[in-house]
Amino acid sequence: MSTQLEQDLAATFGAHDGDVVDTSALADAAARRGRRLRARAYAVRGAALVAVVAAAGAVTVSRSPGVPGPAAQASQSAGADWIRYPPPGGWSVPGLPAVAVPADPSRIGTDPALLHFTVDEWSVVSPYATWRSTGGVETIEFARDGATYKVSLAKTTALLDRLLEDENRDPAGHLPTATDRGDGLFVFTSGPMQRFYYQRWQPVPGVWAQLFAEDAATADAARIKARVRLDVTLRCAAPVQLTALPAGAGLLGCETTLAGNDLPGRLLFATLWAGENTVDRAEISMMRVGLSATSAAPTLTIGGHPAAVFTDDRFRPSVEFPDVNGLRIHIAGTGTYTSPALLTIAEGIRVARAPFDPSTWADRLVT
Repeated sequence: MSTQLEQDLAATFGAHDGDVVDTSALADAAARRGRRLRARAYAVRGAALVAVVAAAGAVTVSRSPGVPGPAAQASQSAGADWIRYPPPGGWSVPGLPAVAVPADPSRIGTDPALLHFTVDEWSVVSPYATWRSTGGVETIEFARDGATYKVSLAKTTALLDRLLEDENRDPAGHLPTATDRGDGLFVFTSGPMQRFYYQRWQPVPGVWAQLFAEDAATADAARIKARVRLDVTLRCAAPVQLTALPAGAGLLGCETTLAGNDLPGRLLFATLWAGENTVDRAEISMMRVGLSATSAAPTLTIGGHPAAVFTDDRFRPSVEFPDVNGLRIHIAGTGTYTSPALLTIAEGIRVARAPFDPSTWADRLVT
């Protein structure tokens, strides 16, 4: 984890002195440091959520005599780099559900509800794992021993180039310098990216893979590369189901992050994108109630739940449910997706009864 992010965490935890932390402050700070830190913001928010929920005493779980509870475990590591310390028994991130269809690598990037590969135990023995499918790219992100990794698959190198550029430009818009070591592994040698490297290869004809790592041993590249398998199809799941979309809209993307220990429940956060294209669309984001300040006071009721219609801090028209079964849902639009389109989506949202337990989620994201 970067020194700056460690400072952000220390400052945030210290200021709140054990109370529930507004993790959006961490994400905002990361955003100000540039789009290239987006993945790390996700990792930090996920890990921060694990520690905060436990340390605040927000959960109660049964345990064997002599085994420290979540609050005790968090307090033991809160003063150190707690993301490096697994709970008793070790990290164990539940996997996404497998789809009972023949594996077909040629389908990579064609369905935002699916991922067509796995990295085996690398995404299990981790404080969190994120699965993302959108824009023709499928990605699995995870952490190990303080390092973070992202494995992405696409049909063209152009898509991976764009992903690399979007994440790694500095605030001035410049790309750092990367040097080929001679074995296909590129190490960044300039600016703040000096702890990063990436490697690209073809696991099968017509498919390109890319490993992007931070604070990681370069020897890990070969180990992770060997565990990339394309013989499985996974369903990108979420705790909500969209039952109503504006005319011409469809699912554009899915991202879900699950925790490596029980909070209780495993959901950290999730996002769905629905619409017509990358401009005219809605972003539906979900996270636990109490871990981010409510954006606006409710002004109406939708489906029996209080909701607010407002413009968010990114100047996007928005609809928000402050609390549906313990889940905060924020729907924001861009392009032609203004309040009427967002209200259509909001009226059709169905939330799982146990949104933090992935085993209870619906089989389909859109009906």
